[in-house]
Amino acid sequence: MTILDKPTNKDIPMVYANIGERLIARLIDGFIVLIPSIFLPFIAPWLYFALQEGSNSGSTIGKRLMGIRVLSTEGRAIGFGTGTGRFFGHFINLFTCGIGYLMMLFNARSQCLHDIITSTVVVKANTVPAQPKNYRSGKDHHSWSKIISDQESHFVEITSQGGRHRHRFKDTDQTRQFTLWQLTDGLVDFSAEFGPDVAKEMKQFAELLLRNKFQG
Repeated sequence: MTILDKPTNKDIPMVYANIGERLIARLIDGFIVLIPSIFLPFIAPWLYFALQEGSNSGSTIGKRLMGIRVLSTEGRAIGFGTGTGRFFGHFINLFTCGIGYLMMLFNARSQCLHDIITSTVVVKANTVPAQPKNYRSGKDHHSWSKIISDQESHFVEITSQGGRHRHRFKDTDQTRQFTLWQLTDGLVDFSAEFGPDVAKEMKQFAELLLRNKFQG
């Protein structure tokens, strides 16, 4: 068996759905959208899958019945745009004569071709850690969370006033404050906790907040 990719940066500790669970969920959803698709071909199934998989629940009716859901590879809800990409990505699987679906048997995240294209995974819903209650995002604030295991997690929040990093490990809960300047100058770096891409995103957001301060 060839492994096409391996989890990196301590991937989210979740159990990926198997091919049987995904197939049954797909059959249930196909039955549900069968009649609406007669009257609204493409539109009905597109909205059915994109709206539900892109929601916070990340699951269609079929997926909920099978106890599975869709997430980004970073462990977040995928949104309507990515949900749309997943829906039309299924047609690419058909063009490959089904090989795109079978790819899930040969990679570490059990991803089909359309999952790989949209950077999504399908996992068992009861293994998905909940986002912190104070998770929020806006023009002048943003937060990131990373679940390492049942005993360890990281949470970073950045606002126009600065940032804070909350690290939970076993029975300890440590919080430290930092300034936007410390983040943009590299004195504070979260690459080890969140990976280089997310750390870069944090730095860019801090730079944006600083620019807005001076322009204001």
